[in-house]
Amino acid sequence: MFLPLLLLTACPPPPFPEDHLPMYEERPVEVSFDDSYEHVWDETLAVLGDTWPIDRMDKGAGKLSTEWVIGQSDYIFNQYGGTRIPEKIRFRMTVVIDQARGRSRITVKNHEQVEKDIISADLTFTGSIYEWLDVPSSCKKERAFLEDVAKSLGKDARRAELDLRYR
Repeated sequence: MFLPLLLLTACPPPPFPEDHLPMYEERPVEVSFDDSYEHVWDETLAVLGDTWPIDRMDKGAGKLSTEWVIGQSDYIFNQYGGTRIPEKIRFRMTVVIDQARGRSRITVKNHEQVEKDIISADLTFTGSIYEWLDVPSSCKKERAFLEDVAKSLGKDARRAELDLRYR
């Protein structure tokens, strides 16, 4: 009688990958340049528009944002038969350009979400089988974008990489 109960409790099923997702967090990544606001705005707008579709733009406030972009996660994987397949994600970049101590500063935030089904993620049914869950960004996309902006401004990308900071 106790043996089946012991076997059931001794061998719990492996957890789903989403059971161990880190807490959601938008960590801004920023870099500053010795260039005018106008020049930095123009180059950032050009690079952003070439990389992702732009949703909103306000030059007076120095804000740009993209539409939701479908892609693959940098760190969340499905594991089938020993393979690691990146999870489907969507993300939206927000870019703010301002003046700080005589330099133009670019701050990038990435709002990233992963798509999960309600059964494996243990969610309440709200009319859809799949839901988007907020996850933190690895900051890889933000850093690559800022390196492209540095190249566009004619700056040494290796030097710009050293200047990238998490806030």
